[in-house]
Amino acid sequence: MNTSISPAPADVLGIDMSKTKFNAHLLPSHGGGQGREFANTPEGFHALDQWLRQLLGSSGRTRLRLHAGVEATGNYALPLLMHLHARAHIVSYLNPRRVKDFTRCLGRKAKTDPVDAHDIALMVQRLRPSSWVPPPAERCELQALVRHRRDLVAQITANDNRLKTVHCHTIITSLRLLLKHLRKLLKDIDGKIERHTLAHFSLQRDARLLQSIPGFGKVVSATILAEVPRMEDFSRARDLVAFAGMAPTTATSGSSVRRRGRLSKEGCPLLRHVLYMAAMTVVARKNTLRSFYDAMVARGMARACALGALMSRLLRIAFGVLKHQTPFVENFARLPSS
Repeated sequence: MNTSISPAPADVLGIDMSKTKFNAHLLPSHGGGQGREFANTPEGFHALDQWLRQLLGSSGRTRLRLHAGVEATGNYALPLLMHLHARAHIVSYLNPRRVKDFTRCLGRKAKTDPVDAHDIALMVQRLRPSSWVPPPAERCELQALVRHRRDLVAQITANDNRLKTVHCHTIITSLRLLLKHLRKLLKDIDGKIERHTLAHFSLQRDARLLQSIPGFGKVVSATILAEVPRMEDFSRARDLVAFAGMAPTTATSGSSVRRRGRLSKEGCPLLRHVLYMAAMTVVARKNTLRSFYDAMVARGMARACALGALMSRLLRIAFGVLKHQTPFVENFARLPSS
């Protein structure tokens, strides 16, 4: 999760991550720049600290503090992010798509790990992206559980589809046993998610608030709490909508280019998936939010676009519910004044 930073240190570090190693490129405030490769292990993190002290220790500062940029690469970068944050450095967790767009602006012809680390350092130096703050431990664990649940559901769906297409008795028997085991694991992980939520007051409170919204069950509420672990970092609902990749985009130029608007889809796909399922649940029932969907369709909006608008509305409601710690009231405007 990102939040604003101020003031920013002059020294900048760009880091290109991979599974077993990472390349770092330092751009000091006094000019120049050097790069080096390190192992993606605690020993490699310690070697990075020593390297930085050697390059920057001569400036007379008692404590090093720089702005590091790390390209998001799944979970490979998380231990290094935690390490850098613990050393009081400012860390930015960068969107790979934006890093790629920045590199294209530089006109690079080559793409190697050292070059990528240098370009990331340049991006941090020129754009000063917002900083990353580690979420609370209970939110990190919830995120791991929710994402593991997503993987189990994907495996169940894939094997169930395969079961419908095979005709070999041996394979059918094997797939049925596998599906039985996967469904048992899914049931176990659902129980662990529920117990983990109940064991932490803040998660239990927020989950109950979210479940007051139509279409939001245990899975949807747990996913939102896992994928948006620091709701306080968002000052406006539109910022959360953009974070989820549901902000509308347009493309117009002159009199000839009039492309149809669509969702940006730059954010978390799992978040959009559960919001889509919640929107489908809302549409299948008679409620205030279903009326909103019907009104969009009546205006001539395509049903898919209206569903996207409903997803955005649901996320905005979730933002308000958590920000004000107040459950959703369906006919709030019609309640009599006290």
